[in-house]
Amino acid sequence: FRYQFHEHFEINPQTICNFLREIERRYNRDIPFHNSVHAADVAQTTHCLFQMMDQECLTSIFDPITIFSLILAATFHDVCHPGTSNLFQQNAQTSIAVKYNNMSVLENMHLAVGLSLLFGNEKRDEWSIFEGWADDDRARAEEIMKESILNTDMAHHFANLDHLESLIEQVHTMAKDITEEHGNNAEIGGPQPQPILSILAQISHQVKSGEGGGLAQIELEGKCNQLAGLLVGFILHGADISNPAKSGDLPIHWGSRVFDEFFEQGDKEKEMGLPISPLCDRGTVKLPESQVNFIKYVALPTYELLGSVIPRVKKEVVPNMSRTIEYWEGEKN
Repeated sequence: FRYQFHEHFEINPQTICNFLREIERRYNRDIPFHNSVHAADVAQTTHCLFQMMDQECLTSIFDPITIFSLILAATFHDVCHPGTSNLFQQNAQTSIAVKYNNMSVLENMHLAVGLSLLFGNEKRDEWSIFEGWADDDRARAEEIMKESILNTDMAHHFANLDHLESLIEQVHTMAKDITEEHGNNAEIGGPQPQPILSILAQISHQVKSGEGGGLAQIELEGKCNQLAGLLVGFILHGADISNPAKSGDLPIHWGSRVFDEFFEQGDKEKEMGLPISPLCDRGTVKLPESQVNFIKYVALPTYELLGSVIPRVKKEVVPNMSRTIEYWEGEKN
């Protein structure tokens, strides 16, 4: 299905293309992994995750500004990436590490480049995507892009995973309690437990239509709003680490390229006399074992959690990760 952005705000396809060309120009094509192809892959994956929600659920939970802003953020979430990690920036005391006080160094830099092009001193008429937007809408779009790109910092991964899992459990429990209290006449719930996506869509529909509810319903609305807000950034983060979830040879291709980049960083750290960062020593790191560990402890739990919200992810995406694990397990020998 199509998003029909043009029905909700001014949108100029040529201006968007100009912006994307400028962003692509600023990615370093010589970097093995964090290049413009990775950015395009993350943008496409973000789009796919939205599409897996089905149109009715998606448009009930997220408004067009949120959807548009997140897909746009995906295109520049790694722009100007130097091919080295945040830890490298900190240990080498680079200018951007000093500038951003060693806090989400690269993510802050990517964000600053993108926002400078869209709103700042590098804004040009030819790529002024938000020209003609209402001030409030433009401010909302900027905030969504800020929060989602900063959320791609892996330093926040496990805390965000735990927070999202906790909110999902709370929403399930609250919806179940309302159902048990009011029976089949409850506004939320029914005789069978509902998927989180359906609960979010129902709550959003009721809020928009002005349908009232008791205290328990109001509390559930608050939790659903928190969950939907956290889910926005988590979708981009999930897309950013989605390589093992792809089909065919793509997980192998991307898995090898990311370690090419890691090993180049390790070589540079040796030359500079810096501590060699985890996973960056080509003399000791075993690619298959590292890939299995990353998938089992980072990527797979992420997509299992997304699958608990979006049923198609559980059905269509998670099995790909199992196949990718099988491949790398076989490569250990």
